[in-house]
Amino acid sequence: MRQIPRKRRGQRHRFFDADGVDELLSCVLRLTAEISAVKERLYLAERVLAKQGLDISDAIESYEPDDGEQAELAASRERLIQTVLAQLGNAGDASPIPDENPPGSDATGG
Repeated sequence: MRQIPRKRRGQRHRFFDADGVDELLSCVLRLTAEISAVKERLYLAERVLAKQGLDISDAIESYEPDDGEQAELAASRERLIQTVLAQLGNAGDASPIPDENPPGSDATGG
């Protein structure tokens, strides 16, 4: 039987020989997790509103965010970028993905 080579405690296994490939794959997986969560949340929000008789598709397409909302969106976008690219700056560090909307909180942060 072939044995898995032992590594120092805390060191992550490498799956690809080329430098950066494991880290890039980790970024893609984190981004996929983020997109999946957002798509699920949007799907559920649209279904809840539809059951209440509100079709929001056209309203979303024509909505113009104000300056405060633009700043909020920019901050959220920056957090996403930092989360997805965290693996590149911390090669070998498996930091958890922060939950911006923990259970029991509303999506508006209020």
